[in-house]
Amino acid sequence: MQYEKTKLIIIGISTITGVVAAVIVLIAVNASFLKVPDNPPAKAMSAPKAPAPGPLAALAEPDYKAITERNLFRAKLQVEIPKPKSEKEIEEEALTAIVKTMALKGVMLSPRKRDNYAVIDLGGPKGVWVYEAGDVIERGLTVKEIRKDSVRIEKAEFAIVLKLFSSAYERSQAPRMTAERPSAKPAAGKINVEKDIKREGAVTRISKSLAERLKSDNTMIMSSVAVKPSPEGVKVVAVDKGSIAQKMGIAPDDTLQVVNGHKIGSGEDMSTVYDSLKNATDFEITVLRGGKPETLRYQIR
Repeated sequence: MQYEKTKLIIIGISTITGVVAAVIVLIAVNASFLKVPDNPPAKAMSAPKAPAPGPLAALAEPDYKAITERNLFRAKLQVEIPKPKSEKEIEEEALTAIVKTMALKGVMLSPRKRDNYAVIDLGGPKGVWVYEAGDVIERGLTVKEIRKDSVRIEKAEFAIVLKLFSSAYERSQAPRMTAERPSAKPAAGKINVEKDIKREGAVTRISKSLAERLKSDNTMIMSSVAVKPSPEGVKVVAVDKGSIAQKMGIAPDDTLQVVNGHKIGSGEDMSTVYDSLKNATDFEITVLRGGKPETLRYQIR
């Protein structure tokens, strides 16, 4: 009996000792875990490799500068929208277009300035006209001053100077600027007026070849005749010697009144008449010569 009690005491002490040892081991293990950091040291971690350059790498980071320049809220147009022109700018452009075709062909001076004349080629079918100071050329452009080598033309603040024998005009108000006239058309082949224009009785015959050339270039006639408005029509001031106009019977001091039923009194009228004659084979010109009307008849053959 005594032996069994001793055996139970020894077993109890062994059990308690085992439990205590187990508790000590568990405490030691927990302490070791507490010393382990949550993350490994930075030096132990290898840095991630940068992505290789390429199309995908370029798309990885947005180019905010490019996005800003594209201006997604107000896309830029290929061409800028022009600023609306003022009435003054529109008027000046129209006047400039008229002046560009002008050329001063000559001046006639007198001891009295009011008797001075300027011979101005208006260009194209408008022809050559003679003006005094104060005469209106077109669209309010007025001859203000005639000098020995130039003429001043004005409309309100727009003012230019045409110079004799010059292919340019000059703005007379600051800033000064010049603009070249369009280059003249190349001269056509020489015309034999004796062959192409013949007087037969009361009719002047014009060859078809010359008529075709006149249809395409009316300046062949208009640039050889200087005219000016008059109460009776359009007065011829001068005719170039040997020109087509002279061969057709047009003479200085004639006053052109009617062409094929169309009354004329201005450059615009002459342009209308010229257009109406493009398909004509016969036409007449009524002139006032020596105070009496006279009819000049023409045929294209």
